[in-house]
Amino acid sequence: MLRTVLWIGLACVMGLGVTIAHAQAPDAQAGEPTQDHLDQIENIRAGIVDPQARPEDRRRWSELLLSYSSPQARTLVVELLGLAESPDVQRALCGVIADRARQAPQLLDATLVEPLTELLGAETGHLRAMAANALADFPDADVPARLGALAAQVDAPLVKRLAAIDALAPNTHRREVVRQLISLLDAEAPEITEQVASALESATPQTFGLDCERWRRWWKQKSQLSEEAWLAEQLRIYRDRSRGVADEFQTFREDARRDQTAVIARTSSFQRELFRALSGDQRMAKLAEWLDDTLPVVKLTALSIIKAQIADEGKRPEGHVLVALLRLLQDGSPKMRREVLDILQNLNDPAVVEAVLAQLEREDNPPTRHAIFKALGKQDSPEAIPALIREIADPESLSTCVREAAIALGRIAGKTSDAEAMQDAIGALKSRYQSAPNEDQAMRAAMLTAMAGVADDAFIPELLQALESDDAAILQPAIRGVLAVNDTSKLPRLRALTAHADPRVRLAAIEAVGQLGREEADLESLLTRLNPTIETNELAREAAWRGFRTLLGNRSVGDRFEAAQRLRDLPDLEIEYLEELADALSGVNGDPDDQEAVLDRLAAVLVNEGRYDEAIGHLEALYDRQVTRSDPGATACGLRLLNTMLRSSAVSEAADLVQQLAASAGDNAARARIIETVGDYLQSPDMTGNPQRARRLLDDLRSVSTEVLGDAWIQLLETADRRLEPDDTDPAPSPPPPGD
Repeated sequence: MLRTVLWIGLACVMGLGVTIAHAQAPDAQAGEPTQDHLDQIENIRAGIVDPQARPEDRRRWSELLLSYSSPQARTLVVELLGLAESPDVQRALCGVIADRARQAPQLLDATLVEPLTELLGAETGHLRAMAANALADFPDADVPARLGALAAQVDAPLVKRLAAIDALAPNTHRREVVRQLISLLDAEAPEITEQVASALESATPQTFGLDCERWRRWWKQKSQLSEEAWLAEQLRIYRDRSRGVADEFQTFREDARRDQTAVIARTSSFQRELFRALSGDQRMAKLAEWLDDTLPVVKLTALSIIKAQIADEGKRPEGHVLVALLRLLQDGSPKMRREVLDILQNLNDPAVVEAVLAQLEREDNPPTRHAIFKALGKQDSPEAIPALIREIADPESLSTCVREAAIALGRIAGKTSDAEAMQDAIGALKSRYQSAPNEDQAMRAAMLTAMAGVADDAFIPELLQALESDDAAILQPAIRGVLAVNDTSKLPRLRALTAHADPRVRLAAIEAVGQLGREEADLESLLTRLNPTIETNELAREAAWRGFRTLLGNRSVGDRFEAAQRLRDLPDLEIEYLEELADALSGVNGDPDDQEAVLDRLAAVLVNEGRYDEAIGHLEALYDRQVTRSDPGATACGLRLLNTMLRSSAVSEAADLVQQLAASAGDNAARARIIETVGDYLQSPDMTGNPQRARRLLDDLRSVSTEVLGDAWIQLLETADRRLEPDDTDPAPSPPPPGD
């Protein structure tokens, strides 16, 4: 074995190139051979005949030998072809000669024809076939005639004659070969006739079987054709056959693909059924085993099971399964590696990040490198920052990978405190941005995205310049970057962009105005984007709402109250903002007058929107405050509360409020307003359209003392009661049918 290794090493040294070999063998053309050349020939011989040599090594030795043109090299080839005790050597030489005949016929010599012809009578069919293959394309014009003569030689071994016909068969497009084959039809051996007929069938789309006379008539006709006409006909035959083979191959491929799909589906189904039948520990062991399986379908099914566990159960791979996953990251199939990355990108584990970064160093498949950068961005680990910067800075990197690396850097940059790394990132991003062609908007957008993530003032010139673009892909990261560096110099431009045609740009601009804005114009632009008839994008409206509240956060209560009233065309938002303002003012430092103003407006908007139940609490708080300080407006507030309560689901509490209001009424006018408020409601559609609610309310109102409200109150209730009595003129209800 050591000898074989040494010969292989020598072959590597000697195989530096055929040019060197020829340069070392000038004696091949004239003069005596040099000792160096003779040594080389001897080394080649030893390497070829070495019984321990591997087939691929023996072939390399044979290729080296046939690259020489010296007499010594030719003599050695002839000698080796005659080594009957070494069929492996003969096969290796025949294979190389066949290749040379097709690719470099000038390297072959007529002296090889005789030993190759002898091999047509070899004991093994494989060697006979290889010798026939070598002779089929041999660049000697006399070969077909020699083969024909051999096939016709009656006293020659039959297997040798048949092998000669096999050597002729691939060349039936040549008329001299067909002539040789036709002449062999006179042979008395049926095996020869059958072999010849089979060979001739490739020269015509017809088939004459073993009918020798028909073959002769066919040839008599074809032999009259000109060379050009003969070749044109042969070309047509090969073209038609090529189409037929292509159709057959397509059918075969479709059948194979269908069968493969079915096998994959069934294998995957069996795996899943087995997995469900296993216990917890058994499941993990089986997953690890499947991930190491040699069949891709088994590994892919295991990966899909892991994905399902993550999605459905939140169960992430660990232990032996995670170790097997990391091993599979080095699988020979790029598709398999990407499937693994699809799982690993969701695992922010130091060991996983380390494995992904290690794979990046050796990964040469562009789509898989792209997937690695995407995974690193999602893993959110600062450990990836140096690798991302290197990719961005490398001018030879693929643009798709550079863009993904920049996007990942933008996500991760805020997670590190490494000032030196950030300086490297700044330099790489600025350089790549400046070198990117203006038409490569995707690259420039990716660099701007990374700049926004790094958020350094060094990027302000690039960000402000990009903010003047009309391209949505550029504007969105530029706006994010301006916001990240807290630059307010372009607020007018940002306000204008809140009306941009692209919803993504509008969203980014609205967010920036909401956080950077200070002026009335900023507030006005946000108010505009709150209106759903103007801003159709829900996310943009939500951003405008957040920005509206942020912008007003540090302003006075008066300004905030005034701004709330500017939301009158959007009552739901006005209510929400007034409630937030009421909560903010409810603390110990809240001004009572401000609190009551907010409560008053909030209750009014809620009542106007028919949200009576929500208004009651605010009106009660307002009424209690006014009653406590004996405010003259308490009665009016109480009547508002009563009117709201009558229309709410808390109508049963209205009688108690009437009693309270009546007890505090200072004059007849106040009592009359109480009776009028209740009377208006008793005649409203809420009452006339809902008799049951009306009767319950009347029952409650009869509990109110009549001492203060007097006869007018009694008369009001009696009138309402009569209104609820059924009309005598109405037809009596029909009796229920029997059996009900």
